[in-house]
Amino acid sequence: MIELFTFPTEEVLKEYEVVVSLSLNSESNSFDVESNKIQFQNLLKEAKVKLCDEFDEKFCDSLLNKVKDLRDNTDFWRKASQSVVIYITPDDVFYYRLSVPVATGTVVAEKAYVLPLISNFQYISYYHLLALNHDKFSLFNGRGATIQEVELPEDAPDTLTKALGDELTGGELNVGSYNGGEGNSGGVFHGHNEKSHEVEVDQVNYFRVVDNYIFENFSKPTELPLVLFTLPENAADFEKLSKNSYLDETRVEASPSQLSFNDIQAHTSKVLDEIINRRYKELVDKFNETKPEFRLEAQYNDLAMASIQGKIDTLLLEDHFQVHGTIDENGQHEEGTETKHYINQLVHNVLKTNGNVFVLEKASMPSDSGVAALLRF
Repeated sequence: MIELFTFPTEEVLKEYEVVVSLSLNSESNSFDVESNKIQFQNLLKEAKVKLCDEFDEKFCDSLLNKVKDLRDNTDFWRKASQSVVIYITPDDVFYYRLSVPVATGTVVAEKAYVLPLISNFQYISYYHLLALNHDKFSLFNGRGATIQEVELPEDAPDTLTKALGDELTGGELNVGSYNGGEGNSGGVFHGHNEKSHEVEVDQVNYFRVVDNYIFENFSKPTELPLVLFTLPENAADFEKLSKNSYLDETRVEASPSQLSFNDIQAHTSKVLDEIINRRYKELVDKFNETKPEFRLEAQYNDLAMASIQGKIDTLLLEDHFQVHGTIDENGQHEEGTETKHYINQLVHNVLKTNGNVFVLEKASMPSDSGVAALLRF
């Protein structure tokens, strides 16, 4: 079973013989852990009924047996996240832990049901947070506004003296700690070569070491954005020399040197809220500025065909909005009893052609139709 951290991915967009998508909200306290197990077991029963409408019981059991031990895996259910989405395919099982609530349920189809993932990833979700001072750093895994410190190995260059060792040119430096160490700005050097050219060289060399270490060990393997938490002058110096293509434009401009874990999380949460508000405003402005001939709303045949042809740049969906039926092999809306297939197929088509998808609350939706698409010019 594989945990995924980015979206969209090949695993999610791939078409299978069948894929079972399970979505449920989860809690980490001991009482609700047991409730999660029961909820998961009920979803498996529901999935088996839907599977056995299309496949024989032996195939159904072989597929669902891939997660038979998960129900009693207390460690899995105890890990804190607001929700979890699990995908069971003939090839493998993969899952996401999300920081947004989802509608509990099962979907059995040839494509993974990705609607629960959109809200989680549409603005900013998983990322690395680099809390950087001139002479030390800490790294955090970010999931929405929640962060968790990464336990770095002993040989990590998390201080300037460890990173440069005998290559230090600026003399002795007193290194304070993040939580109540000496100095109050996170950018003050102490030593007999204070503010000398040699000290500046040391800082540049240290930032290069940090940049390379973070890229090779974290950004490159995970492909997650890297958010800087540092003073503006440190951010400017770091960004100038960084070769990390995953370094995000988002910043938390403050010194982490004497901040507690809760303070760092509070600063980060505030910045993320600002990012979400700004990106939402940009999205609405883009919709309002788009000429009517480059917009589609509740025109289900036109939407289906445009999605297949790669004409949709941005798809906006009202939360929980669904259309009965599917998209047929001719790229047309085929009415039917299915309630979660048409929109899911539409989203897959848009994502596969490098379009963007957003799920908005009804009050935030700039269209009254429940679905709207902005076309490529």
